[in-house]
Amino acid sequence: MNTILVTCATSTIGNRVVNNLRNAHVHVKAGVRNRAGARNMSGDNIDVVELDFEKPATYLAALEGVEKVLLILPVIPNQVEITDAFTKAAKEKGVKKIVLLSGLGADIKSTSDILRWHGEKEKVVRKSGISYTILRPGNFMQNYIKGCYSKMCGNGKLTLPQGDAKINQVDANDIAQAAANVLTNFGHKDRIYNLTGYSYTNMEIVDLISNITGKKIEYEDISEETARTKMKQCNIGDWMIEAMLGLQRACKEGLMEAYSMDLKNLTGKGPTTFAEFAIRHKTIFSS
Repeated sequence: MNTILVTCATSTIGNRVVNNLRNAHVHVKAGVRNRAGARNMSGDNIDVVELDFEKPATYLAALEGVEKVLLILPVIPNQVEITDAFTKAAKEKGVKKIVLLSGLGADIKSTSDILRWHGEKEKVVRKSGISYTILRPGNFMQNYIKGCYSKMCGNGKLTLPQGDAKINQVDANDIAQAAANVLTNFGHKDRIYNLTGYSYTNMEIVDLISNITGKKIEYEDISEETARTKMKQCNIGDWMIEAMLGLQRACKEGLMEAYSMDLKNLTGKGPTTFAEFAIRHKTIFSS
């Protein structure tokens, strides 16, 4: 039985991938920083293991006996250096395949810190000598209900410095299903897939939510300075604020609008629409 290590296993994508693999004919090691907080994740084919990216001493034990890795990194400034160290450990332990969760628009020359970090991580993995598959998803729809965008919502208004740009939106459930399929099926050697849904302006998104919930939601395009102030009020760290603003700038410049058949080809179905997502989470959007 193949053994797959899923890093950041309690993250938005990691948790969903582990659940997708729960009944697969594989052994899953769910890598988490705090094992006590992931007790409910264990199962017949799932073991929770300690993997703290800030503690390199945990790498080798987590990688013991592993054939494939789904490499998800937390959004931290040293993620490229961590990718390099972890990839070297994976090669030392004989890992045969790395599936890297990157991001749409990844580019080592990007002016966005986050997109540049994604590009640099991809470069590390591609040059590692280990077979790889790179997944580049668009913006997670889940960001609107419990992620970074939800912090910019309130009083019936979504406020973001994104202008009227169209931004690709993809359901984390679709991403997880695609990742699980790549991990459990043959092929996909040294491939890069853009995991995209459909693209929407924020005005289209608030109109969809308003029509589904019956609650009027408005969108306001705000300045970066106003966005910076709002994020500080949410106790977001300065480096993260600047990284997020860089990503918002990339969105506004149209760098996050794209469509690919990759997601459909990997999952066998079309991507979830934002309307379907909003209906599924109507209670949250209505609150």
